[in-house]
Amino acid sequence: MTEKADYYKLILVDDEDEVRGRISSKISKESGFKVVGTAGNGHDALELIEKHSPHVVITDIRMPFVDGLELAGTIKREYPTIRVAFITGYDEFDYAKEAIDLGVRSYLTKPLTQNEVSDFLTKLKGELDDEFRANIQHELMQSRYEDSLPLLIDNSFSLFLSNATSGDSDEIQFLIGHGIVLKKVSRLLYIHVERDEGDPDVFKREKRKISVRTSIKDLLIRRGLPFHHFTYQEGIVFIIEKTGADFRGTLDEALLEAVQTARMYNEARIDIGVSADFKGFDELKRSYLEARRSLADSQFLSTGRIAYFEEMGNSVHNTIVMSDADLKTLDYAVKFGSDENLQSVIHEVRTTLASMDDAPVDYRLYVLNLLSIATGFASSIGVDLTTVCEGDLLETVGRLTGLEQAFDWFYATVSNLRRANLQVKMSNSELLLEKAIAFMSSNFSNPSLNLEQTCDAVGVSVSYLSLLFKKHKDLTFVKYLTGLRLDRAKELLKYSGDRIIEIAEQCGYKDVYYFSHSFKKTVGISPKQYRENQTAI
Repeated sequence: MTEKADYYKLILVDDEDEVRGRISSKISKESGFKVVGTAGNGHDALELIEKHSPHVVITDIRMPFVDGLELAGTIKREYPTIRVAFITGYDEFDYAKEAIDLGVRSYLTKPLTQNEVSDFLTKLKGELDDEFRANIQHELMQSRYEDSLPLLIDNSFSLFLSNATSGDSDEIQFLIGHGIVLKKVSRLLYIHVERDEGDPDVFKREKRKISVRTSIKDLLIRRGLPFHHFTYQEGIVFIIEKTGADFRGTLDEALLEAVQTARMYNEARIDIGVSADFKGFDELKRSYLEARRSLADSQFLSTGRIAYFEEMGNSVHNTIVMSDADLKTLDYAVKFGSDENLQSVIHEVRTTLASMDDAPVDYRLYVLNLLSIATGFASSIGVDLTTVCEGDLLETVGRLTGLEQAFDWFYATVSNLRRANLQVKMSNSELLLEKAIAFMSSNFSNPSLNLEQTCDAVGVSVSYLSLLFKKHKDLTFVKYLTGLRLDRAKELLKYSGDRIIEIAEQCGYKDVYYFSHSFKKTVGISPKQYRENQTAI
């Protein structure tokens, strides 16, 4: 909430039409409140609450069907930000303790005078205004927190690389929580800004590093290369996602421009080490070490000071790296193609490499690409790759003795993942919802069944289960439960000879009049008329 509305929304609930009208007439525009709905019972009030999201509900305590205390309890569970006040013409001090437990702090006593209503609303408006100001203060703190996020992200990356932690570490969970998930194949750059031994000014050197970092950010943005970045130890780290048909060519051009820009405009000489492909936080440390190692081992080229990990070592010219086009084609066939289509794509890719079978080549990076595709597919369908591969995954891949064997392993692994996916069609949220619905279907005859009991039964929070009903059923818990009860009622009315009062009890209604009210409101006719219509058919 960044801007306060002109008025606070209010709903009145009382079983007497005259009382509702009298109270509404005493609420003027100048009070700061507007009556957006009125209801004659708690059941109808809940529907209005869902529709209007009011700030305040003023309700009578004693009403038919769902009384004020039950209504206040439901509001506390499902709409905790809504203020509740009671209106009553009875001496109901016995309800005081329960009302306090429900968070009800305000009372109005019938008959109401204009002064009483005005004083009540003035006090209530002051409390709501205070809450609004508190929320504004919270938003200011949130804004300051967001301003500090770049430093917090730098710190989390640095702590992760410094410590012997896994992908479940607090640092990684923080990064994931802020949208940094490293799900795509990427390259890691380690950029070293050379010291000027003749200038001991540390501040000047750090300023130069900031300029270099900013200029590289700008050129990567211009070239459409997605990235994350942070400083670590003495250098600057960029993680760049592989995108585009000619990612390597685009990256080469960008890094060459970065070296030349740093020298020309930032008065800095930089060296850049580039890791092999990687994916996920589990491979982040390895990629960082690859970039540092390639930088340390390289003999810098005169046209640029850029070192790729796969180009270092004696076998640099014999290393097979999967092209971006093949990577995209294989990845697409795995995720969206049929088994026949995948076999055809593998055959085409395999044919282009046939001439290399007998050559002394290093195919490990190529196999890592295949593993990366399989890992990405497993992640996208929510299947643990280790459940379809025998033994240690890295050991299995390490034992592959050629590309033919690598492609056979790749196809078998993808096929196993697809079969496993058939057994995991429902998401975790859908399974939880089905579990909740099964519990409701078995217990809807219990008049006290509510959202809180259902949540306890399936082990989830009230807010989460409410979200699942809204997302997957486009209904609230109460409406879904009412549907279950009335569907059963229609069956009993049609096929049994039970009395209507007995049917109401079997369907979870302790009050036959409330049952009749709900049935007619939903079905359009009374239970008696429904039975007569079915008999006529």
